[in-house]
Amino acid sequence: MKKLQFFTIGLSLLYIPQSFADITLNGFASIRASQANSDGGTTPFGEFEEGEISFKSESLFAVQATADLTEGLSAIIQLYAAGENDFDVEARWAYISYQLADNHTINVGKLANPTFHQSEYEKVGFAHNFSRLPKAVYTGFPFATMEGIALNSQFELADGDYTLDTKVLYGSWDGNITLNGVGNVPLGLNDIMSVNATLSGDWWKVFSGAFTTEMKAESLDANSYFPAIQPGVEAALSLGATQSDITNFTNAVAWDKKDGLYWFAGFGVDYEDWLIDFEYTNYGVQDSVDAPNENWYLALGRRFDSYIITVHAEESKQPDDYGFLNGINHPVLQATGKGLQGVLAANEFDGYGISLRYDFHPSAALKVDYFTGENQITNIGDYQIMSVGVDLVF
Repeated sequence: MKKLQFFTIGLSLLYIPQSFADITLNGFASIRASQANSDGGTTPFGEFEEGEISFKSESLFAVQATADLTEGLSAIIQLYAAGENDFDVEARWAYISYQLADNHTINVGKLANPTFHQSEYEKVGFAHNFSRLPKAVYTGFPFATMEGIALNSQFELADGDYTLDTKVLYGSWDGNITLNGVGNVPLGLNDIMSVNATLSGDWWKVFSGAFTTEMKAESLDANSYFPAIQPGVEAALSLGATQSDITNFTNAVAWDKKDGLYWFAGFGVDYEDWLIDFEYTNYGVQDSVDAPNENWYLALGRRFDSYIITVHAEESKQPDDYGFLNGINHPVLQATGKGLQGVLAANEFDGYGISLRYDFHPSAALKVDYFTGENQITNIGDYQIMSVGVDLVF
């Protein structure tokens, strides 16, 4: 039914009277065969099928329609279908855009949430040289889109020698998120405030950004975290803990109404056919059981006419941070909090990869990729991913 709706909407857009608006259609796609294996027998990342060659895991299609309503006003909708979701169609973007001035544009509606530097175009494989952006940084957050308002600006500096691109965004998000040891649970992000900037020259760029939000996690706390700590709470009570101790402990563990902080920084170089990219990200829920996640990748590439070879290293880790237990003195409660944080932080991994990109067409690139690493989860351990496919834009 959803696929039928997709084609119906697409055809409808084609036949909107031209007196009403000029409609531009474009899109992107990835058609990829991939195989993932691990020593522990469990898929290293959720979209893959362990040991199976799949044409669905990393394949996707998207069509974007832009209606130019004249005088700086336009409407944009992006319909997106991913193989990992059985190609069910969703309206990934749906917003109106108004050009305030030559270098300022305001967007309102369902927008991309630029969590990290390439998050806005994370799914557009043709836009980068990897088969997939490094998983340590680009994990595919469910809040990759949000409802809100954004101001995009561009400034020319030093008589045009440098360009500064900025984005300021405010909004919210409601959905579900998957956590280690917890599973799929509802979550909301209130009052998202995001700011990011990119300064670029002829052959280099530096970038940084951050967003803060208030977590709406009452259901997550009540149905996941609090049941998980209940055995420790009961043991502490039997060993003399007071109700005040328990209240302070549950407040320390909880996410609800706590601030989430996500930030990133990095640089890119494209100089005489040598390519270097680096990005570091850090995120977590402050003053809670969630220790900050620290992630990075470093890539070195070389361009040979229509070919680009890229090697990269990446790491995702979540070091212990027991600051949320400050003021919690009962040893059983301390041990319970540390144990829960350890479960949440279990998915630490590193990886190394090599990718070959061949631009065989102005709008299409063939990519071959091999990626290997080690995950600290015992039923994953060492893993390998191999893939071959085509990324295209149209």
